[in-house]
Amino acid sequence: MPITLPPINRRHFITGTISGAAALLFHPVWSAEPDERQSQDVWAFLSDTHIPENRNQTGGTPSINPVEHLSKIRTDILSGEIGKPCGVIVSGDCVYLHGLPGDYKTLFEEFMPFREKGLPVHFVMGNHDNRHVFLNAVAQSTATNTPPIIPSRLHSIVETPKVNFFLLDSLEKTNHTPGLFGEEQLQWLTDELDSHKDKPAILVGHHNPDYSGNIVKASGALQDTAVFFEQIRERKQVKAYFYGHTHTWKTLRVNGIHMINIPATAWRFDQSQPFAWVLLTLKDNGMSLTLRSIDPEHPKHNEIVNLAWR
Repeated sequence: MPITLPPINRRHFITGTISGAAALLFHPVWSAEPDERQSQDVWAFLSDTHIPENRNQTGGTPSINPVEHLSKIRTDILSGEIGKPCGVIVSGDCVYLHGLPGDYKTLFEEFMPFREKGLPVHFVMGNHDNRHVFLNAVAQSTATNTPPIIPSRLHSIVETPKVNFFLLDSLEKTNHTPGLFGEEQLQWLTDELDSHKDKPAILVGHHNPDYSGNIVKASGALQDTAVFFEQIRERKQVKAYFYGHTHTWKTLRVNGIHMINIPATAWRFDQSQPFAWVLLTLKDNGMSLTLRSIDPEHPKHNEIVNLAWR
């Protein structure tokens, strides 16, 4: 089940006779095909946008406006100042708190400029999202029908010339902090990884792993971290896991796999953290990450992290 809003002026699909926006709701693979204007090796990563229905709504300490923050980031991405992404990936907590219909309406309107520039937008579910409401909103945005049966998880694959992105869903319950991939989705992941050994795999979810190995629900981390790590450790094509949730910019390595914590565009728990997005540039044997802060005076603004594949 894909979780993609298509570009307005171009649509590409991997196989099959289904065409148009309907394929985005029912076809499990998105093919990021080359475009003369944009390299398929460059992607924009955002997380924790927390868009509310009311564009004037503020919150946090100090108080910020999530829509204004997203607008500044959107302008930076579309300016092409440091690179021209071929697509945008949002790693969860796309809307405010409860995943309400009005929140998604505003969210999709705010992401429309990307689609108008030919960029698909791929969404991952976070703990403040709601699958049913999200799929209703996608159907309205793409003039399709909501699936008659809402799946327990929304996961998909985005294929590119250099890597395969596996978009995962760790939403266990809306407005409930801990996350869970679940047995069924993890089985899907291992099956698909085993059938996609030809390219490096980059996994994208919302929840942070529990690196301590002691899963405590109150921690708000990914509850099935141990099983997840066990399954991806031995599959050498897995090179990285991108996630959000903690509103922190951080990179580390576990079992040779890069763990990339994408900073939030809205709210922050640590005032030293940037409000930012990340530009990913794929290389033949690794990737480069460039942090772009809303505040150009932030010490992490334009920080570049180069990571090699295991």
